[in-house]
Amino acid sequence: MNYLAHAWLARQQSVLFRLGNLMADHIKGRGLPDDLWAELSDNEQSELRAGVLYHRQIDSVVDHMAETKMLKQAFRTEYRRYAGIVLDMAWDHILARQWHKYSGITLAGFAEAQYELLQDYSDLQPVPMRKMVHHMVRHNWLESYAILMGIEQALSGLSARLRFDNKLAESVSEIARLDAELSGYFPVVMDRLQQIPFYRQD
Repeated sequence: MNYLAHAWLARQQSVLFRLGNLMADHIKGRGLPDDLWAELSDNEQSELRAGVLYHRQIDSVVDHMAETKMLKQAFRTEYRRYAGIVLDMAWDHILARQWHKYSGITLAGFAEAQYELLQDYSDLQPVPMRKMVHHMVRHNWLESYAILMGIEQALSGLSARLRFDNKLAESVSEIARLDAELSGYFPVVMDRLQQIPFYRQD
């Protein structure tokens, strides 16, 4: 799952839970950014922490699903090493493409709400994430995922940050090639993920 699917799954939770959920990839290990969150109450920190842990649980469940393993094996050999990254983007692509099945509001409206959340609480985010959010909003990433060109642009950005020659951007072709399989598995994956509880730690 990438940003869009993660945001959708946590859409009914508190503001700080949803923020933590979107911040998870920018918080390494079990440590939390105490320098950024020190002035928050224990309850507020707990909500942020719960969002981070929920995001990680979602990623873990998806990675271990039989459907994910089968899809990774279906990738052509030259792109298989990138399958995990590409599948994360593919799920967002299918969700954006089928948005009307999953939400009563427009994708544009939902995306705008996520951008507002991230911008309103930028002071709680690590600096690298603030820079990422700037690009996300400027280029309207969440809506762009509805078309393959948007996914290709996202993969190209990731590709450029890798320190070795790679075919990550080219691997977007696997999403189109495996479209029937991805579309068929998507409801199964989403049904499973919606069963994951929203734990809070006392």
